[in-house]
Amino acid sequence: MFGNHSCTAIYWDKDGNIFGASVSKGEGGRIVVLKAVFSDPKITDFSDSLLDVYNRLAPGESHTIILASRFEGAICMDLNLPNLPHAEMEKALSFELPRHIPVPVEEITWSYRIIGNVREEGKPSSLVKVRIMAVSRKSWDSSVAGIVDSGIKADSATHPFMVFNVLPDNPEFILEDPNELLKLFPGMPEDVSHDKVHLSQKFSGLEGFLNYTPVQKTGLLVCLLIGESILDGTVSPDNIKISSLPDIVRPQRFRLVRYSAAALLIVVLLLGAVLLARNWWDVRTRYGQITAEKQRISAKINEFKQERLKNKKIDELIKKIDETEPGNYELIQCLSALSQKLPSSMWITMFSTRDDEMDLTICTTKDQSAQTDLAALNNIPIFSNFSIRSTRRDSDGTLTIFVHIVYQSKFKRQKGKNG
Repeated sequence: MFGNHSCTAIYWDKDGNIFGASVSKGEGGRIVVLKAVFSDPKITDFSDSLLDVYNRLAPGESHTIILASRFEGAICMDLNLPNLPHAEMEKALSFELPRHIPVPVEEITWSYRIIGNVREEGKPSSLVKVRIMAVSRKSWDSSVAGIVDSGIKADSATHPFMVFNVLPDNPEFILEDPNELLKLFPGMPEDVSHDKVHLSQKFSGLEGFLNYTPVQKTGLLVCLLIGESILDGTVSPDNIKISSLPDIVRPQRFRLVRYSAAALLIVVLLLGAVLLARNWWDVRTRYGQITAEKQRISAKINEFKQERLKNKKIDELIKKIDETEPGNYELIQCLSALSQKLPSSMWITMFSTRDDEMDLTICTTKDQSAQTDLAALNNIPIFSNFSIRSTRRDSDGTLTIFVHIVYQSKFKRQKGKNG
């Protein structure tokens, strides 16, 4: 986490006097007072006076801006409670507050800050000291309305008591006495006097401090006390706030950086989308190539299977021819005629003969043109009849056609010639 290196604190008292100081971390642990301003008595409107002080302080974007006020009807107390998680602590305080505050809880706005562990007889205990600040809701809403009307920006609004590490018996008196306020700064002696203390040991830029009026000294010291607490990390804007300010009041820091980061993010997302689309297209193209290659290989394998099946059927056919009656050359003549006329996509797988009739089984891989191819066989001269009896689709995808042929024997052909 990055700490706060610059802080602007603005404080207004019960009389409406407004004080402001801008401080930053310097060398050797000293705090540099960049600017110290006071409200102009000629400006009577609170919002206008607040805006005037803010503009003269001119806080930069890196400044943590804290507003503080002695809210009307504010009640501050310390309670020793068990160290609980935030949600459970709020629940416990919501039950505990009605016992200590003489007004209905519904009429106040309150917050708490854990100061530190409680020590009993020099030993740490399980209890923690909790600083509770309760402010009249009416007073809080009125102050917030004035802040919104002024148009200034701030990180948090608090009461000076929320910054004190030790709550005195009469804290209201301290806020009106610069000598007592000086004692609250770490390292200051108990007998400090605002006319004698060397503030230059802690702050630089306060050369004209002794020339300020007591009211101005008191207001400025409250601002410096808040600024020092923020810079050294003793408190943060969140743990001293009485309640959250409206979003319209919260400063919008480093807009250029945020816009640049947003633009960079958009560019990165666009480049990522382009890269993703390119990868998707490459994968899609590669997948298409793999699929096409797979289909080509599959088709080639099917061709090999069909060729193997065809060769097997031809071997069986040759074996069947060898087993036929010797001297039946007409059978060989019919088979030869068929082989010459059949297209390459068809082959004979089996046959049987009886007298001058023959039953054939013909297989093909192109069933779309099978009817036309077989119709051409009717023109073979040695066939007196050629007919298709039935067809069958096999599991390997081939079409088996059952054909009946009546062929003319040698005697009939000779008779036909002589006649």
